Amino acid sequence: MLLIGLMGKSGSGKTLISNLLKERDNSLQVIDIDKIGHNSHKDLYVKTQLLKSFGKDIFDENGEVDRKKLSSIVFKDEQMMEKLCLATYEYMVRKIDKLISQSEITILDYALLPKTKYFNMCDVKVLVEATYEERSNRVILRDNISTEKYDEINSNSLDYSNLSFDYVIKNNKDINYLRKVVGEIYEKSIVSR
Repeated sequence: MLLIGLMGKSGSGKTLISNLLKERDNSLQVIDIDKIGHNSHKDLYVKTQLLKSFGKDIFDENGEVDRKKLSSIVFKDEQMMEKLCLATYEYMVRKIDKLISQSEITILDYALLPKTKYFNMCDVKVLVEATYEERSNRVILRDNISTEKYDEINSNSLDYSNLSFDYVIKNNKDINYLRKVVGEIYEKSIVSR
């Protein structure tokens, strides 16, 4: 089993890099951990924990978690973010562990990977970087949010400067450059194993 950790701030291009790796080898499994986190909000136990931590105001009229309301709370306050992580942690770990066990090679796509047990489990660690302008433009277009909302998200991003990575991809070039870099990573770290 081979685990590849793919990290970077929101809008850096993690999904693009994982898609380029999948182009090389469709048998690679990509786990978008953010999506697992979003799906956790449908779980009854998680909903109960969220209700205890954040109150009924984060729920819509159908009893579902309103992610916009929740994010407006957690991205402003690190302690609130910790409460969210505690509420969803067990659900996420169960899902991630199950998915990892089902594949020979797995890419873990998650900005917060260094805060999890999976960071140290990764055989290959890849950081994707882009300038503030590039990241903010991508996220504002993708998520249809304001610059202020992006700045709120960005201000709570991890600082990766004190961590070591096997590869750092500067995602400010054209797609051909990225394909070349991803090809090198694929050959050196996946094919050669």
